[in-house]
Amino acid sequence: MEQAHFTTHQLPGMEFNGGANLTRAETGVVARIKSMEVRSARRQQGAGNLVDTLPLFSNYEIKLDKADHSNLVSIYDAIPRFQTATKTVRDMDKMTNQLEGTLNGEPFKVIMKAVSLELPVKVKGKLTGKTEWVGVYPGCREECVEEALRKFSTQPGKFLPAECAVRFTLYELKKELSSLGHSYSYSELRQALVILNESNLTIQTRTADGDSIDIKSTYLPTLFLRSSNKQSKNFIESKDMADEDRSTATQCVAVLHPLISRSIERGDYRLYHYNTSMRLTNSLAKILNRELSMCWRNASPKHAYTFSMIGFLTNTSRGLSARIPEDFRAMNIALKQLVDEGVLTEFSAKPVKKPKGKGAMDYVYSVLPTSKFVTMIIDGHRSEKARSEAALSA
Repeated sequence: MEQAHFTTHQLPGMEFNGGANLTRAETGVVARIKSMEVRSARRQQGAGNLVDTLPLFSNYEIKLDKADHSNLVSIYDAIPRFQTATKTVRDMDKMTNQLEGTLNGEPFKVIMKAVSLELPVKVKGKLTGKTEWVGVYPGCREECVEEALRKFSTQPGKFLPAECAVRFTLYELKKELSSLGHSYSYSELRQALVILNESNLTIQTRTADGDSIDIKSTYLPTLFLRSSNKQSKNFIESKDMADEDRSTATQCVAVLHPLISRSIERGDYRLYHYNTSMRLTNSLAKILNRELSMCWRNASPKHAYTFSMIGFLTNTSRGLSARIPEDFRAMNIALKQLVDEGVLTEFSAKPVKKPKGKGAMDYVYSVLPTSKFVTMIIDGHRSEKARSEAALSA
C-alpha cells in the first residue's frame, strides 16, 4: 500500500504560516488558532471557496429538525478503533494492539498505540498519594468525547471546513455529554482529549473501488485546549487580545481525523441517530448500531437484516472469547439494548450446527427495524441524493 503518514503540519491546510502579521500578544496558541481561521476564511473566498468547490459540506451540516442526528463516515466508523475491554496496561509489550478483519470484502489492519500517562495509584478505590506511569488506550470515554466533537462539527458556526476542525468550549462539551448520560469532570475531559490527541492510530485497507488507504495519525491530529479558569495551565489572558477575539478566548479547537475530512470531501457519509448512539452503554450494541446505520440501506419492517455472530465479533476490538456460549450471551445482551433503545423491534438467532457432535459453531442473527430507524434510513437516502445533485450542479 502507498504510505501516507500524516503529522500535524503535513495535514492539508495545516501548514503553519510562521506567524506573519501577528502582534506580540497574538503568539503561541492564540496565534495558531487565528492563523487557522484566516486560512479558512481565505479559502471561502473566490475560486478557493470550499463551500463552492465542495457543495457537499452544506449537506454535512445537520438541520434543526434533525438535531438529534449526526453523520457517520465510511471506513473510519466501520473499523475498531477504541479499546472496550482493557484500557490501562503496564507492560511495554502491551502498548501496541493490532487488529485485523475484513471490510466490504477487503482486509483491514488497525494498529492502536497506548499513551503514557502518570496516574495516581489507588488501592481498593482509595488514593495512596503515589503515582505510576501506565499506558492508556482510547476507550469508551474517549469514544463518547470524539462522537460529541463530531456532532459539534455538523452544527453551523462550530466547524472550520478548510482544516476539518471543530471549535468548542470545555463547558459545552461537558454539558453535551451530561445531557446524554455521560457525566465527566473537567479534568477527565481534558485527559480524554489529550489521549485522543496523542494516541497513534494506523489504518490500512482498500476502498470498494480499489483505492489504497494507509494512514497513520492521532485521533485528533491538532488540539488547542483553552480554559476560563485563571488557575488552569490552559488559561489565556484575554485583556491583551483584540476585541473581536475576546469572545473566543475560552474556545478550544480540535482537528478531526484525516479520514473524516476525506469522507466529507467525497460525500461519503451517512445520517444516524446520534442521541440513540450516545445513550447506548453496551459497546457491542454501539458498534452494531453503527453497522446497521451505514449498511442497512433497504431497511424495512418486512425485510430482516442478517449477519453472522462470528463474522461480526471478529471485526470488533472485543474479538471472540474462548467459548461460543459466552459470545452468544454477549450478542443477546447487545441486541436487547438495541430493542430497548428503539432501534430494533425484535431479533432471532439460528444456530449453525457443528459438523460432528453437539452444540453450535456459530449463530446467524436476523433483526427487524423500528419505524424510527427506517425513517432515519430514508432521510439518509434523501441527503445522499441532495449531495449527488449538488455535486453535479457544481
